[in-house]
Amino acid sequence: MKISIDIIRDRLSVRTYSGDPLSPGDIETINRAILKAGPCPFATSPRFALINVDRSKPGKLGRVGTYGVIKNAPAFIVGAMSPDPFAFVDYGYALEGIILSATAAGLGTCWFGGIFDRKGVGKMLALAPDEVIPAISPVGRPAGRRTFAERIIRGSAGSTKRKPWNELFFDNVWDRPLPETAAGAWSAILEAVRLGPSASNKQPWRLVRSGNAASPSFHLYLKEDAIYTRAIPGVLLQDLDAGIAMRHFEVAARHESLPGSWLRLDTDPVPGPAPLRYIASWTSAG
Repeated sequence: MKISIDIIRDRLSVRTYSGDPLSPGDIETINRAILKAGPCPFATSPRFALINVDRSKPGKLGRVGTYGVIKNAPAFIVGAMSPDPFAFVDYGYALEGIILSATAAGLGTCWFGGIFDRKGVGKMLALAPDEVIPAISPVGRPAGRRTFAERIIRGSAGSTKRKPWNELFFDNVWDRPLPETAAGAWSAILEAVRLGPSASNKQPWRLVRSGNAASPSFHLYLKEDAIYTRAIPGVLLQDLDAGIAMRHFEVAARHESLPGSWLRLDTDPVPGPAPLRYIASWTSAG
């Protein structure tokens, strides 16, 4: 299934579900998306599984596993990875690919990297000693109306707000914002990144355009909150956000038939002030 920019625009975080079980077609869609989640930009191999909720057994994932934040989800997409360099970026890239496929099928999802029963999920995945579970997502048909609690959560997290272009995208240097009107064919691609979900909606990604307008490169950085990104021991939350940004950029570029691929350059292409951390570059030379 080819994912369009419209799917990125349509994606919303869903915390309240109808409770209806996934159909065989839904299950096939998710399992196919899991198989096609890679290859990842940094060549690591996170693994994923679709776990159906068994509501007849108290204590199972979905009943207490998300501590009441997620309501009536019939299933969860869960995953694990070894914490190799940039593996959290790859995990974010891969899981967001699965989530976009679910969105295209009319299913609701929600990135969930904070409070959930990691120990319980680890048992379901037969977690290896060197593996961690960075994040999971419920998946199912959205309820007709959001609960009051969900509306409060969305409001407190600023889920509907996005930073303006002049805080996210730059032209060759860090003190020159890239206006949307100057981005040309790449404006839709950058907007797809801007619309991406991120932990607590912090939107830590930054992109710098370099080269000429006809064949530009885009360099991805994290404006990292070091305390926040390590708030969960063993998990780099904002590296997941970088992976989400990379997936959105790539999906949108492919949809618009624009050239390029992700690679990490040997040297930082546009050194900036701390806490900016270079991740990777989109270039047609890749």
